[in-house]
Amino acid sequence: MDNTENKFVSFASSLDYGSLSEDAIYAAKIRIIDTFGCALGAYDASTADICRKLAAPVSEGPRARIFGTLESVSIEHATLANSAMVRYLDMSDAYLMTSTAHPSDNFPGILALGEAYGVSGKDVLLATLISYEAHCRVCDVAPFGPNGWDQPVGGAPAMALAAARLLGLDPVKMRHAVAIAVVSSVALDQTRRGALSMWKGMAGPDAARKGVYAALLAQAGMTGPEEPFEGKHGLWAKTLGAQCDIPIPERIEGHIFALQQTNIKTYPVRDAIQIPVKTALMIRERVAVDDIETLVIHTYRHAFLKAIEEPSTWDPRTRESADHCLPYCLAAALVDGNVTPDSFKNERFLKADVRRLMVRMKIEFDAAYDEVAPATRSCRLEAIIKSGEVVTVEYKQTPEDILKGPSKQQVEEKFRTLSATAIGKDQQDALLERIWALETLGNVKALLDLTKI
Repeated sequence: MDNTENKFVSFASSLDYGSLSEDAIYAAKIRIIDTFGCALGAYDASTADICRKLAAPVSEGPRARIFGTLESVSIEHATLANSAMVRYLDMSDAYLMTSTAHPSDNFPGILALGEAYGVSGKDVLLATLISYEAHCRVCDVAPFGPNGWDQPVGGAPAMALAAARLLGLDPVKMRHAVAIAVVSSVALDQTRRGALSMWKGMAGPDAARKGVYAALLAQAGMTGPEEPFEGKHGLWAKTLGAQCDIPIPERIEGHIFALQQTNIKTYPVRDAIQIPVKTALMIRERVAVDDIETLVIHTYRHAFLKAIEEPSTWDPRTRESADHCLPYCLAAALVDGNVTPDSFKNERFLKADVRRLMVRMKIEFDAAYDEVAPATRSCRLEAIIKSGEVVTVEYKQTPEDILKGPSKQQVEEKFRTLSATAIGKDQQDALLERIWALETLGNVKALLDLTKI
């Protein structure tokens, strides 16, 4: 094993449920509730519908079910279809450091394997924490995005690692699973350039599918290449040109897991746009939208430098471009008083009222914000109104804010609001009850049962 493989395999093999803190378990349940809400709220998504059409029914052998239909399909197709639902609204949690991750993309793969092999709720919680840790700690130090590589580069091996643990693979087979996932999942960041396509929300789900399949291949005896990370033609050399030392913990006592540090979104927009939207809603209370002559958006380079260069930032023509478009998201917040999934339906982003406001915006970078970003996300809006008065509002989100996260009530409200389009209150109540008691479930199949539409 190369050093990176050894870190991953040692961590995933040695971690046990009994070593998890109550805070880590609680945080995992919060994110699982959030993930189910995002998925059920997107049951009718076009991407999910395409995936369901390609998923042939399976009646024998290991198989898993698709949310909503409860049709049994292959494990990897259930992973893809269910993860497509999780990602579609862009409301699932995110991790933004040197690179970006949507680690909940992998949860449907964990759940699919859990159902197929009859694992317990404790196993699912443990695998979820492993997947998040592997994916996010890569994002801490590896600048994939800035170097032109997309999120599956970190997501697929994280999924393979968690899947291998769920399958009970020994360290040798676990290494093979990770190696297969690494060398086969080097994805291009062109996915997030230009007019964004449906694949923007499918790259992560596809990485989850590949990670699951890599683990199944390793379980069946497939071997993977040597030194997938640190070899002469390995991941580090070919994507970054330098070795990376991934901060995987050797001791768990007192450790804050990456899962606890992911940002649970309030709005269905890119993670870096969450704070600007909040700031826009605050300034809306102080100025009338029609009185705004110019709106100056002060933010940090890390999240928006490349975006400014993209024509779609100023002229979004697809849904996928719109929920990554800072000017549109702020215009929707200011004009409509909120940003919800409805903000991206019926080509709302093409309407004259928001377009008139978008052309009056400009983005400027603040050196003080750059110094603390992306750990602290800052935004300051200056509205220059027609009278000449300048109204300024600033909002910041610190690592402590993210670690604290939303309250149980806020997460449940978000879950209920999103999932109400698919299931009724009784099902919502039952699903929440089972997730809060997940460690007591002998088989996670019960969670899937409650997604029936």
